[in-house]
Amino acid sequence: MGVIVDRKGKQAALEEFAEKYEIPMRRTIAIGDGANDVSMLEAAGLGVSFNGKAAAREAADAALSVPYLDSVLYLMGITREDIEGADARAGVVTPAPVIS
Repeated sequence: MGVIVDRKGKQAALEEFAEKYEIPMRRTIAIGDGANDVSMLEAAGLGVSFNGKAAAREAADAALSVPYLDSVLYLMGITREDIEGADARAGVVTPAPVIS
């Protein structure tokens, strides 16, 4: 089992990351699904609840209830073509989407 980080720890980690890479907090994105993500979601420029529990959905700016995390990219305005182009430039083949 991995380490469970409390809500203030997650917020602090986001703030430390933003400071280290000189990213204004208003330009950060946090994704979470539970009560221990609330502070991080509220601190981020864009807080996204991903298949979240009520506390996360209420704290987030947006809520997604879909099976794939890459849907967050679409929320950010990044298209499948953008992803495939970036992968091609990096010499990586983009896997086909799974449709069930």
